[in-house]
Amino acid sequence: MANDYNVRILTMHSRADLAAEIATIETYAEAVPRVHAKASHRLLRVERLGATEAMILKQELLALDGDALISPKVYLGDHTATTDALIFASLRQINELARRLGALPLPRLQALAEQLVAVISAAEPDERPALTIAGVRFAWGVRSYVMGILNVTPDSFSADGLTDVATALAQAQRFADEGADIIDIGGESTRPGAQPIAIAEELRRVVPVVAAVARNLALPISVDTYHAEVAAAALDAGAHMINDVWGLRRPEGGWNEPLAALAAARAVPLVLMHNRRASANVGALGGHYAAVVYNDLLGEVIGGLRECVAYAEAQGIPRERLIVDPGLGFGKTPTQNLTLMRRLGELRSIGLPLLVGASRKSFIGLPLDLPPQARDEGTAATTALAIQSGADIIRVHNVLMNVRAARIADAITRAR
Repeated sequence: MANDYNVRILTMHSRADLAAEIATIETYAEAVPRVHAKASHRLLRVERLGATEAMILKQELLALDGDALISPKVYLGDHTATTDALIFASLRQINELARRLGALPLPRLQALAEQLVAVISAAEPDERPALTIAGVRFAWGVRSYVMGILNVTPDSFSADGLTDVATALAQAQRFADEGADIIDIGGESTRPGAQPIAIAEELRRVVPVVAAVARNLALPISVDTYHAEVAAAALDAGAHMINDVWGLRRPEGGWNEPLAALAAARAVPLVLMHNRRASANVGALGGHYAAVVYNDLLGEVIGGLRECVAYAEAQGIPRERLIVDPGLGFGKTPTQNLTLMRRLGELRSIGLPLLVGASRKSFIGLPLDLPPQARDEGTAATTALAIQSGADIIRVHNVLMNVRAARIADAITRAR
């Protein structure tokens, strides 16, 4: 093949990368943002459009030299049909599309215009306000942060459970020395197949450890619980934030009003995780969920988290204090977890800091045929890939290895 022009495909992982590439040719700095809007393309999915709305959307995009993929039922004349749409467009075309839709006397299309603009803005990491936790400033998009897991339970899936305060404090100190940014303390195992424990027992395990860590370390402390009573006692003992694996939902259904009220009243950050009840399989390599039905995995995870965020805000918890977690390993099969990892960047559409907890989970162990305690290298790989996809906080068992993985991933993906 001739090589007269050195033609190549560019891979741009960030807005800064694309702007720098444009600036190598466009010598007028003021023109770079305009060119960037033309060169930066997005693939968006929009759900539940009526037939008329879908046809207007497609026609407006075609007029802008973009396009939208919609159901054949709609363009073949079924006016009662509904459809999702895939939008193919540059940022310039999307912004102009939003302007045009917003000018139409159709409330649903006006709402769609607002949401298009909001999602495009939300996906830019520098648009999110920083969050201060226990006097520590977390500047989202500048670097990634590492949350060390401190399990004070005898039945942790990863065989790292601690049962006395002194040992737990020593591990927390080691995490701090190794570069952890947050310590996450939990007293109830949430591994697939685990049985719930009494609140009194969770309090007995968690509160003394939280108090000891708070007295001896200056790091932010998270309490991993979905019980308001445990969260309140942990906050009283020195914790600074709540990590809820049910995302303010109750495991049996309905909303967890007491926990939402507590988070609002105490003005603490709250992690909302996606979760789903499912039957677990437990084998030689630990537990996992073998059969969980999703019609649209990413759509349902993102939609479910948006519902949790909306509920939290309605209960008085400001958006800037919320963090979302896709719930790897929770109510998802190993294959679904791998898909979620591969498409993790789509969660940036929510516009909130993203916490990822892949550490030592079965979707790492099964391809490697390794038990939980031998999955640290696999975990480090997920750390680097998650950061490349936009993760802000990585929740891990092996802090030192993953701090190192995070720092090199930051150096590659977050270069300014």
